[in-house]
Amino acid sequence: MSTIKVNNIQNTSGGASSTAEEIQQGRAKAWVNFKGSGTVTIRDSFNVGSVTDNNQGDYTVNYTNSMSNTNYCFQLSATDDGTTSPQTDGYTYGGWKRGSESVNHTTSGARFKVGYTANDLYYDQTHLMVTIFGD
Repeated sequence: MSTIKVNNIQNTSGGASSTAEEIQQGRAKAWVNFKGSGTVTIRDSFNVGSVTDNNQGDYTVNYTNSMSNTNYCFQLSATDDGTTSPQTDGYTYGGWKRGSESVNHTTSGARFKVGYTANDLYYDQTHLMVTIFGD
């Protein structure tokens, strides 16, 4: 296998260049698309070894390779098809985590819940997408 070592990358027309560090820092370090209702099933992923179903609407995404610190960015999208919970088809629901960051947002994974913020009810979702940016 060969290794390419560069400091800057530029397109063929001589346009704006990016440093290798900018590219490394700017790409997703992990992502997952999974089914969260019934038996939790990963549809596709990068750097996610498993998803734990902790309880109704309560999940933990476990990274294959740990993050270097807990100061990463966690992005979540969750929708339901309306067949497994008392929700309207296709609407996005709020996602949040509970407790201290040191307990629920670790270098090896992140625990979160999805549901209605107005009444603290949690629901399993049929489509969950998580993306992690960080070191």
